[in-house]
Amino acid sequence: MRKILLQFCFLILCLSLSASLLAQPAIEWDKTIGGPGGTSLASTVQTADGGYLLFGDAYPGIGSDKTDPGASSDFWVVKVDANGNKEWDNVYGGPGGEQLVCAKQTADGGYILGGNSSSDRGGDKSEDYRGGINEGYKYPDYWIIKIDANGVREWDKTLGSNSEDLLYSLEQTSDGGYIVAGSSASPPGSDKTSATLGLYDFWVVKLSADGKKLWDKSYGLAGTSHKEGIVRQLSDGGYVLAGGVNYYAPRSESDYKVFRLSADGSVIWEKTYGGTGREIATEILVTNDGGYLVGGYSNTDANGDKSEPSLPAGTSGENFPNDYWIIKLTANGTKEWDKTFGGNVSRSILYDMVQTRDNGYLLAGTSSAQAGRSKTNNSKGDDDFWIVRIDAQGNKQWDKTIGGEKDDRPMSVQETVDGGYLLGGSSYSDASGDKSENRKTKQNFTTDFWVVKLAPENPPLPQTTIRINAGGPDFTTATKKLFIADKYYAGIDRTSSIASGDILNTTNDVLYRSARSAPSFSYNIPVINGQVSVTLHFAETYFGVPGTKGEKGGTGSRRFHVNMEGSRKLTNYDIFAQAAGAMRANQITFPVTVTDETLNIDFLTGAADQPRVCAIEVVATSVTLSPLADAFVRDGSYGATNFGTSANLEIKYLSTDPAVRRASYLKFQLPAQTAVVSAKLRVYGRNHEDSKSISLHAYGVDNDSWTETGITKSNAPAASTASLGFATVTNVYQYYEIDVTSYVKAQQQAGESLVSLLLNDPNNRNTRLVFNSKEAGSNPPQLVIQTTNSAARLGQEEVITEVQQKQPSTVFPNPVKDRFTVSLSPEHAGQISFELINTTGISHVVAAVQNARPGESAEVNIAGQLFSAGIYLLKVKSDSFTEVVKMAIAD
Repeated sequence: MRKILLQFCFLILCLSLSASLLAQPAIEWDKTIGGPGGTSLASTVQTADGGYLLFGDAYPGIGSDKTDPGASSDFWVVKVDANGNKEWDNVYGGPGGEQLVCAKQTADGGYILGGNSSSDRGGDKSEDYRGGINEGYKYPDYWIIKIDANGVREWDKTLGSNSEDLLYSLEQTSDGGYIVAGSSASPPGSDKTSATLGLYDFWVVKLSADGKKLWDKSYGLAGTSHKEGIVRQLSDGGYVLAGGVNYYAPRSESDYKVFRLSADGSVIWEKTYGGTGREIATEILVTNDGGYLVGGYSNTDANGDKSEPSLPAGTSGENFPNDYWIIKLTANGTKEWDKTFGGNVSRSILYDMVQTRDNGYLLAGTSSAQAGRSKTNNSKGDDDFWIVRIDAQGNKQWDKTIGGEKDDRPMSVQETVDGGYLLGGSSYSDASGDKSENRKTKQNFTTDFWVVKLAPENPPLPQTTIRINAGGPDFTTATKKLFIADKYYAGIDRTSSIASGDILNTTNDVLYRSARSAPSFSYNIPVINGQVSVTLHFAETYFGVPGTKGEKGGTGSRRFHVNMEGSRKLTNYDIFAQAAGAMRANQITFPVTVTDETLNIDFLTGAADQPRVCAIEVVATSVTLSPLADAFVRDGSYGATNFGTSANLEIKYLSTDPAVRRASYLKFQLPAQTAVVSAKLRVYGRNHEDSKSISLHAYGVDNDSWTETGITKSNAPAASTASLGFATVTNVYQYYEIDVTSYVKAQQQAGESLVSLLLNDPNNRNTRLVFNSKEAGSNPPQLVIQTTNSAARLGQEEVITEVQQKQPSTVFPNPVKDRFTVSLSPEHAGQISFELINTTGISHVVAAVQNARPGESAEVNIAGQLFSAGIYLLKVKSDSFTEVVKMAIAD
């Protein structure tokens, strides 16, 4: 816990940041995909092989990623692998123009594509054009095409009458058919049976599995235009239909419009939501609780159904900027809550939404707004991708602006199987900002597909490793360590960087060229409770650097303090002195105990100038897990009774009386990507009945499906193993510990992330043991996992206790292969020896080095010693002290 309070304003800032520790995800990769005539992306789907299908439309021409010239504007489908590399592409169209709007995967593994067409029969189009022509403009029809998993066309369907029919959504229905929706200005005729109600009506068409029309319905009101038209099927076979309704004289505003329909399209209810300005709905989700989330954009101040304004502070007038506006509805259309998200000055338009696995939501759209209100970053170009992550109640968790120098507009977002996100849209930007590739199109005012893959959000605790590039963007080292973009900081927000320059003692120069540097700041990093190893990375890139204003500086020019968890770790630390010069990388590592799931690191001004840090690494050496679930079960007449909310875990056994028998179950979530060295189960309690010593045994349980509030003796899973070990329990209140390493390691090696354990007394003692459950409020059960071998950890601690205020030795190059150089600390004296320790604690003595002298460089040759690639600790020992330097050996 924090033991030292900073200035009042600093504390307030820290508190304001605490609610957003769920950090925005990093960009894993981005891809620009296009053809010579321009392309526009509408939808994306993740495929079974981990790749993606990208759906949009393309103008004629062969080149770049496009292999079929096409006839005019056509549907264009591109298959890419899990890393965004193109595998194949197909064009679908007739002799006229087609625009793809949406696509969905079907139950047979194929896809249904929907959009608009003004083509007669020809090419992939089997039916003639239905619409009319007005002053040379050909009114489009709905056009639907079914393809198989490999992109082969199966059938197509044209739907329309003799005016404009614009498709906006479609999806497969539970009977294997399809539901299609959009807007129509057409009178009855051809495929449209209902009369025109307004200027534009919602038009919904139900199709069979092979594309035959079953029925169609129109929904509207005289004097209005119903635009968009997004339909979703519900679990009862009915539908929800949403879009925008535009009013005309005497009113000029628009609202969100939602219809609840029966399975045959009959209206069950219809409702309108909005304020006194303009609201346009662009998407509706059927939420996991059976309600709906309607999203779009709004320029209305707080009034009507809108509880938050779109008017930025300090502005006035009728031309408010557009903001994202979402409204949560119950199953019967009653408003639960609404939220407005936007920046300053300019517009933000929502195009797509997805409900996430934790029942929150990700909102995706385009924004040209500057930072302010709910937008964290300024626009990077004209329009950018802007995504907003909210929880189940609509509270913002983070937002992220992604873009290049010009217009970038996302039309699709999906959560990927790895917990990340895929954003798909269109871009007019060349390589700039977040965009890594130039435009593919050769035409002015045309765009390409732009796909951005985001990594999973920082996983929920437990986290065992986190690396931060202080003051800089995401960076991956030569040894494949990802340092995420700077986050979790608080205090004075100031960074510095240099554009170039060789940083000695490292191969990762980029990591040391940026830094967070200010009079006082802190990092509040979410980690798992337990022992962590914290490594701070420094380089002095100002004082003592030739060609800078600070070149006359040097030792003593920058001296600052560092506290961790309220305890002083560095006093008047001098980067220049410790690294033996400017432009040199230097690291120092500390063991820290974390008990409140947040590692607090404070950087404070010392004797000179201000603190500076380039990067932070936090690696758990041991973690203390609390149970996800725990409960005891009781036999006999209590066999169907659940005790999951009890503050106790109880154990008792008597062969002649089932009613007294009790056993306890515990379930733990293992940290991701963490090698388990040892695992100890700890429970706090005592023998509740007498002073006898009772052996408490632990068993592995492979079936993790039991729940805390559902488990009873009647349905409890049986033990899957023999006894894993036992603890001798007396009548003294304390933690009793059982080694369960063998089972936990076996579960992890089998790919399991959950571990269930059973506590029981296999002997006929008739003695009741009582321990605290996680509901007890204090001393809960614990699974203590050691993730680093103690030998390697002790080596790190030697550095901390003995050389943290000395000039350390350094290794270069790092990572190494067959040989490396050790620049020895001048603090050494006498005979010097070298020893390499791997992450499992195995030690390898390095052959004697003849030229190992204090303050000089020593060449070390490890060729032929068969070291595996990985992280090692180089122990450097002399008559004066021992130090350990972290290094990597490459393949």
